[in-house]
Amino acid sequence: MMGAVTSSFTDESVSILATSDLPSTQGATAEGNPANGSSDTNLTSLVEELRQRIDRLEEEKVALSKSSDDAMDSISDRATADSGDDDDESQPSDIRTDEAFHNDKNSRLDDFFNEGFKWETKNGQFTLNFHNETQLDIRTYAQPNSDPTNQFGFYIPRVRFIFNGILTKPIEYNVSINKGLGNLDLLDAYLNFNYDKRFQFRFGRYRVPFMYDWYALANQFLPTPERSEFALNNGYNRNTAAMLHGELLQGRVDYALAATNGPRNSYFDDNASKDVVAYLNARPFLHCDCLEALHHLNMGGSTAYGYQNQEPLPVSFYTSANASESEGSLKANSTFLRLNSDVIEHGTRSLWEVHLAYYFKSLTLMGAYDSGFNNYGWNDQFGKVHLLTKGYHAQFAYFLTGEEIVRREFVDVKRPFDPLDGDFGLGAWEIQSRFDHFQVGDQVFTDGLADPSFWTNEVNTIDAGLN
Repeated sequence: MMGAVTSSFTDESVSILATSDLPSTQGATAEGNPANGSSDTNLTSLVEELRQRIDRLEEEKVALSKSSDDAMDSISDRATADSGDDDDESQPSDIRTDEAFHNDKNSRLDDFFNEGFKWETKNGQFTLNFHNETQLDIRTYAQPNSDPTNQFGFYIPRVRFIFNGILTKPIEYNVSINKGLGNLDLLDAYLNFNYDKRFQFRFGRYRVPFMYDWYALANQFLPTPERSEFALNNGYNRNTAAMLHGELLQGRVDYALAATNGPRNSYFDDNASKDVVAYLNARPFLHCDCLEALHHLNMGGSTAYGYQNQEPLPVSFYTSANASESEGSLKANSTFLRLNSDVIEHGTRSLWEVHLAYYFKSLTLMGAYDSGFNNYGWNDQFGKVHLLTKGYHAQFAYFLTGEEIVRREFVDVKRPFDPLDGDFGLGAWEIQSRFDHFQVGDQVFTDGLADPSFWTNEVNTIDAGLN
């Protein structure tokens, strides 16, 4: 006997055609003919064989259908990944703010990325990224009877919810809220028009370009918990401003020029005069092959000038907090100088800084010298005090576990610790230390701006720690 089975199938159906060459029964009688019994046996065997083949084909259909679905999913994943763009950064490339974003071409429409969540449209023209920053502190002070500062306390200096992304490719946005030792408030809210990275325009509320500490470094990337003393007490912090900024000469130069309201860490101005703030940073050896160790040597400076006529900020000068008069700041931070209650900031403000920053493999070195003048007066009398302010700091940090950086930002951990993923490495560990000096002129006491029996006009601090 010879048999043949032909099959054809799609995702929807299976069809089978069976043919058989059976022995002929012609010339045999129905009764007692051996050929008739043999034919019945062969036919039964053939039917059973066909049934088994049908079962096998049904199994193959199910397997092939599953393979087809998996292949379609794989094609869809590749299409989604290919919709990314190398230029899809949520922040300008020259200055990475609190919202650093690493482009991930494998992100789906709703997915995790390195530092938060990311949602984007399929064409990549609109994105929304979410980040959170939470800082927890235990603060203790050796000096007893330190009222109003608590000698020991638990604090949450920062809880920040940050939303940023793009509104079509050239337009970047950032909105963030913050709750710390003061009120819940709007931290950042701005648009950045990035049609050309050399000439970008930003408008809204953000860290204005005065001081390397403030403009180039988000606080979570600092080696120390807080910025330098001069930055804390004389920096502009966030202001509503219009700024032209960019990156020139293939990344060798960063620049920024802004017109800003002026009052420190403010939402509005008390006068029509606006401050002018300018920043310049150079990496002269960035593309010099013969001096690889100096590729990420940064040097530059910044300046600020404007007319002020408002309540002073700071009133209390702190060693470890931004300018603020919130009750939480008074309780959590050491105060070394406090202006009298009738003092106002009145007249010109002129400040400047020169900075140096060096990054090489696991090493960070940073330093700056700051100086300038603030003008003060009184609510109830005529007069003006042209008050000198100055400071300097030098800072060192080094990753003991071998991570390498080219600027202060998120690091790629060489040996991560993540038991849920089966990683039991050491993580990333960094040692750091900083010396910081800050002072204001003696006129703060001799001209009656503050009481010398309670306060000092000069302070030195040393930070040392392990990150």
